[in-house]
Amino acid sequence: MATATKERRKTGGITLSAADLKSALAAVSPAVPTRAPKPVLTNVRLGDGLVTGTDLEVRIDAAIDYHGDAMLLPHSRLMAILNAAGGDEVTLEQKGTSCVVRCGHGTWTLPVEDAAEYPIWEPKDAKPVTRLPADQFARAVRGVVFAADQESSRYALGAVLVDVKDGVVNFVATDGRRLCSCEMEHDLAVDDSTTLVPSRVMQIMARVAVAAGEDSVQLEATANELLATIGGTTVTARLTEGRFPRWRDVIPADGGEPTTVLATELLSATRAAAIVTSEQSKGVQYTFTKEGIHLHGQSAEAGESSVTCEIVEAGKACSVKLDPVFVREWLSGLPADGEPTVSVQATDSQSAVVLRTDTFTGVIMPLATE
Repeated sequence: MATATKERRKTGGITLSAADLKSALAAVSPAVPTRAPKPVLTNVRLGDGLVTGTDLEVRIDAAIDYHGDAMLLPHSRLMAILNAAGGDEVTLEQKGTSCVVRCGHGTWTLPVEDAAEYPIWEPKDAKPVTRLPADQFARAVRGVVFAADQESSRYALGAVLVDVKDGVVNFVATDGRRLCSCEMEHDLAVDDSTTLVPSRVMQIMARVAVAAGEDSVQLEATANELLATIGGTTVTARLTEGRFPRWRDVIPADGGEPTTVLATELLSATRAAAIVTSEQSKGVQYTFTKEGIHLHGQSAEAGESSVTCEIVEAGKACSVKLDPVFVREWLSGLPADGEPTVSVQATDSQSAVVLRTDTFTGVIMPLATE
């Protein structure tokens, strides 16, 4: 994150810490388009104590201690200058339609546009949604966001649902063939709510949260916008419109006899068995026995695989065909320092398979057996 930097006025412009300005530019970069219908959007706005970038769908504000007249600066060129110059300070001097940049041993004169042309808006009547430690928020997003479907026109499957109910917050994503959820308690007294956040926005917020370290993530929402405050950075974005599936109805209740397995062992076995699969024959047969989980993959193009995964505790004996990509992605989304074992509830070849840890749940629909 960009830390506050003392603005120092010198003859011929304002001087800022090059490291702090570079950090702020990096923080807002996900919202700055490289190509835009409006050329002004390839710039960032410096003013009001912020460096701001937006593509009109997402806006990111990074704190910096500059409160002089607002100015627009070309994002990519300014970042390139800071990367190449290597100086500790950068001086910016606006002269009409150009800005003189001095950093290290170099001087650059860049064409700039009028700051009044840059779109700035302030969401109104935002209500709190949730507050979580930044690292926990990033974990939750990483554990579900891959299951969103950007191509679907059904419901709002390109979004991640933030579902707050009875003091518990769930992050949920689904593409109709699999569903992933993460449940966490939060420390904010709020009303129950459901908020649909575009998956791209969730990924941006997770990146900011990782950089934020020990800060918290505070989410607020209006009728059609989300505000995420993460340390000295604020992400503002439009919410997704539409309906999200009744996700709680999709998750079967705890029952049956689940198989317990180390997440790393199941991930390794899944990757190995999937080596011979293809787009036409992408399924892997998972056979649950008392001795272990036997995985079988086969395709006319690539051959055949047979892999055995050791288990911690045996569950119900059955066999089901699953897309190994769905299994791999769910297992890969689990935190490395989280619960080491996974509970796998498999009933038969026709029923959904449920994978669970203490926090994460994955539901995968079976493939038809040929």
